[in-house]
Amino acid sequence: MELRWLESFVVVAEELHFARAADRLHLAPSALSAQVRALESHLGVRLIDRGRRTRPALTSAGRLFLEEAQLTLAQAARAEAVGRRAGRGELGHAEIAYVASAAFSGVLTDVLTRCTALDTHLTVQVRELETPAQLEALSCGDIDVGFLRWRPEYPAGITATCLLTEDVVLALPKGAPLAAYDAVPAAELRHERFAAPHFDEEYGCRDQILEVAQRGGFSPQCAPPVRDFIAALTLVGGGLAVALVPDSLRHVQIPGVAYRPLADVALTTRLVGAYRRGETSPAVRGVIRRLREAAAATITVG
Repeated sequence: MELRWLESFVVVAEELHFARAADRLHLAPSALSAQVRALESHLGVRLIDRGRRTRPALTSAGRLFLEEAQLTLAQAARAEAVGRRAGRGELGHAEIAYVASAAFSGVLTDVLTRCTALDTHLTVQVRELETPAQLEALSCGDIDVGFLRWRPEYPAGITATCLLTEDVVLALPKGAPLAAYDAVPAAELRHERFAAPHFDEEYGCRDQILEVAQRGGFSPQCAPPVRDFIAALTLVGGGLAVALVPDSLRHVQIPGVAYRPLADVALTTRLVGAYRRGETSPAVRGVIRRLREAAAATITVG
């Protein structure tokens, strides 16, 4: 049974006039009549009485069949719409991971807002994950999109879009003498211990500390590496260290922590969105498209 047969029957049932029904369907009356007869032949029952002197009328079987035919056509239309929307990435599911510092930049929430806009029914699952674990999860398909700090290179098949470039600032204990500076000279940090995420996992932290130390003319003292920037700020708040952190972490209200720019060293850090090249899932491609939209709309911070 073909959908076009059902559509022809429903329109005839609504019009009870073959010529008008043919006009609505942009068919010749003979072609329309042939489709209705084909449907009746397929079902083995007459659906429409075709009187010579009276208008066509539905048979009792035709009246019963009409409601089901209308429901079938409506469901087919819904199925087609779902298929088309899924193909455009407006429906489906995606797994997203992020580093803790990404949550404070506003970029992650911007992308999530775009994914859950009124004209889409994308569902996303988000979870915090460190940068190396994100790259591994992307490679093996456990996540679809990652929000992480820039790396000089990515695993095979993974690419990244820069979402935000921001200044690096100094986080220091609020009661420390250094907090009296509007901007802290690098040389004043010679006696401080630096807290940072894992040196072998958070690319750039070690190099940034070394650059500050070189500018200040000293060899840096480093606290044992911590899990992420939030853990580093906890050490800072406890008066145990200072830390170089993305400017967006100013939004983190950890007691005892103050933020100051560096007076004589210009450092920046980048937040990127990483994903698989040649992604085949329309839903994930939809998230990637919205990620790129967010990247294009973001004004560089600094």
